[in-house]
Amino acid sequence: MAVIPVTVAAQAAEPWEAACIMRHLDPNGDGFLSIRTGPGSQYREVTRVRNGDSMPIDTRKCQGKWCFAESIRKNGQRLNQTGWFHTGWCEMIP
Repeated sequence: MAVIPVTVAAQAAEPWEAACIMRHLDPNGDGFLSIRTGPGSQYREVTRVRNGDSMPIDTRKCQGKWCFAESIRKNGQRLNQTGWFHTGWCEMIP
């Protein structure tokens, strides 16, 4: 009797689910990216993220270069915070 190996695979994410990891923010400049109450720089800042911080997003909620962060992982800790951010310094991970 032949033994058939069973492979356990991770459940695939939905096509609209992604994560953004902050990259390429200039540490010699301001070194942060503002998370805002709406999709634009005219909206109020609610928090700041730096290189290495991450955010899960639903790409269906993006408006142009702005996406809505459904939560924020900052300095290795999950914050109870949401907001909009510009994706220019974001490395998207599907």
